Amino acid sequence: MTRAIVVGASIAGLVAARVLSDRVDEVVVVERDRLSDGADARPGVPQAVHVHVLLRRGYVELTHLFPAFDERLATAGAPAIDWSRDAQWITPAGQAPRFPSTLRSRTASRALFEATIRAITLERANVRLLDGHEAVGLIGDARAISGVRLRPRPVAGSTPEPAGDTPTNLEGWLVVDASGRGSRMPAELEAVGVPEPQETVIDASLRYATRIYRIPPGSRDWKGLLVRDRPPSGTRGGGVFELEGGRWVVTLGGAGVDQPPTDEAGFHDFARSLISPILADAIRNAEPLTPVRGWARTANRWRHVERMRDWPAGFALAGDAMCALNPVYGQGMSVAAMEGPVLAVWLNSASTARAIATDSPPATTDLMRRLARAARLPWLLATAEDARIAGVQGVPQAGRVGSILQRYVDEIQLNAARDRRTMRRFTEVSQLVRGPVALFDPLVLWRVATGLAHRRMGRPSG
Repeated sequence: MTRAIVVGASIAGLVAARVLSDRVDEVVVVERDRLSDGADARPGVPQAVHVHVLLRRGYVELTHLFPAFDERLATAGAPAIDWSRDAQWITPAGQAPRFPSTLRSRTASRALFEATIRAITLERANVRLLDGHEAVGLIGDARAISGVRLRPRPVAGSTPEPAGDTPTNLEGWLVVDASGRGSRMPAELEAVGVPEPQETVIDASLRYATRIYRIPPGSRDWKGLLVRDRPPSGTRGGGVFELEGGRWVVTLGGAGVDQPPTDEAGFHDFARSLISPILADAIRNAEPLTPVRGWARTANRWRHVERMRDWPAGFALAGDAMCALNPVYGQGMSVAAMEGPVLAVWLNSASTARAIATDSPPATTDLMRRLARAARLPWLLATAEDARIAGVQGVPQAGRVGSILQRYVDEIQLNAARDRRTMRRFTEVSQLVRGPVALFDPLVLWRVATGLAHRRMGRPSG
């Protein structure tokens, strides 16, 4: 029997389990937290209380992998959103135009997204969840990994059994580490003779604070609100998005000295300091349902396993364990969803099919390179924006070409506040349905150049 082991019941891990279940006899998802059947935030995902956005690209991939996904979200009360019509974007250039589009998905809590995907995945007969267990080591050597060593985690407040300190072995044809940005697997690889991969870390020291509110009565024409200054002159921003249960998730963010406070008065003062009062006005009379919670782990981190020449067979990284992005841009869940088709193509390749047939550890070097290519665009979008923030760590000087491109992106955002076509292209790129080359559409180029010329002459560009 061919068994695949997925470490971590994250969205990346569940996507991997769903895809693997089409080709292997059994998939075991190992999760260190003890999970409930409801939409509860996992202790191992403290960031779950903060805003989580499912971009259009991620929504498309997830509804393809999990056909019941949208229906179940709707039943649970997750609002539908058209990102060009229902989201209000406020920038230093003003209020962006709004119009109907096909850039649709749903807004919900991270816990609901994850619980919905987990429930559908576990309905597959050959997928098994082993929660309350943590992977504490790998079985194998530098050439091939053939399983993991597991240790049960005691229930909080209980006395661990003596046998609980003795790891047990779980062998498998493939091990996928989807345990997040805090993954310990690189160190475990060193223990079996595999050097830790090189890392690129780009940290803009962005911090944010979040509070959940009950949506107050009254009419408003948006389901999502984003107010954002433009770095490097300003780094403060904030967002409001509808959740299931008639709630708002409200997140404020800033870099350097512009970090939002987590006390109630400071939170509201920070909201009032944004470039528009619309967010502060929206929450002024809203009933808070939670305290203000802060979050600081926002560095972009890439473990470059795709560069390693001697990568062990039978082992792969997925999601944040390989490429963790600054969460403020809302790309994480969508990138995890984008990995599903990449894994499916690799599983259907001739070499992997032969490994399945012979129950031998598959070579995964090609898979890691494919996953790296899928993460490249989101990485470039996130790090290019972070690179504009003063004091960012890990980014070399932009140089003349880089400075020109940054200036062009500035002009794109300024023009998007006045021009529907530019706004459409910019939203398509940020929603990951188009690559950055779409921003160089001839008509977009012309309108950006025209807007720049008009401003230099002191004339309105709209």
